[in-house]
Amino acid sequence: MWLSAYEECPQAEYTGVALEYGTVPFGEVVRALRADQWLENHPEAGASQRTVIKQQLRDAFYTDTDAWKAQIVEQGLETARQAVRGLQGA
Repeated sequence: MWLSAYEECPQAEYTGVALEYGTVPFGEVVRALRADQWLENHPEAGASQRTVIKQQLRDAFYTDTDAWKAQIVEQGLETARQAVRGLQGA
């Protein structure tokens, strides 16, 4: 979606931000990403193996708990507030 800023406001200066929120240790995230890449290169993989890898990838980036979701919202709002404060000083 970040490209839409350039498309919709070509005259504006744009600085984007990507926020990443931890769910599992970094090594597990890397293993999940590698497994997903392996799966992309091996379409012959069985359905059960595909399901396990896709669940591993989802778990690496998402935790289905209200507490985690609340932290994500608060951190996102804080980042937006910091950006507005930064623009006020510009």
